[in-house]
Amino acid sequence: MGAVTAAAFPVSGTVLTAAEYNKLPRGVVFYNTITANQNSISTVVDLTNFTATWTAVAGRLYRTTAYIPEVVQNTATGVAVFRLTDSTPTDKQFYDNTATANSYYTVTLSLIESTLSGSVTRKMRAATNAGTINALMSAATPGFIMVEDVGGT
Repeated sequence: MGAVTAAAFPVSGTVLTAAEYNKLPRGVVFYNTITANQNSISTVVDLTNFTATWTAVAGRLYRTTAYIPEVVQNTATGVAVFRLTDSTPTDKQFYDNTATANSYYTVTLSLIESTLSGSVTRKMRAATNAGTINALMSAATPGFIMVEDVGGT
């Protein structure tokens, strides 16, 4: 989908048609807050509770966002890899970060897809090539995974 021109949406004083209404975003279709740390990650693992499953409607745009407020690279300098995948798990989006021992950083992954339909799963996975990493979350600083319907295609 390319840029949407202003003429594609109703203007003041016009009647909202079903076709125009269908182009509007439908909002959040899945949301999960994560408040528990996941520690000592080394090899590739699914991050606990960072899995979203929803029923996608053909012809819609979906944005998946996964957020970890704080990650620490433990004991050794390394490259941490964070991935948004499907259930198989095929990569859909990824983020690599090189950090020295005891370095802290935030991870946010976002993915927009337009050719989905039926039951869809997205999950976040992580690994590091040296030492371990901890994904740090709490009630005061939660992580989350969220899927939004952001409009018609």
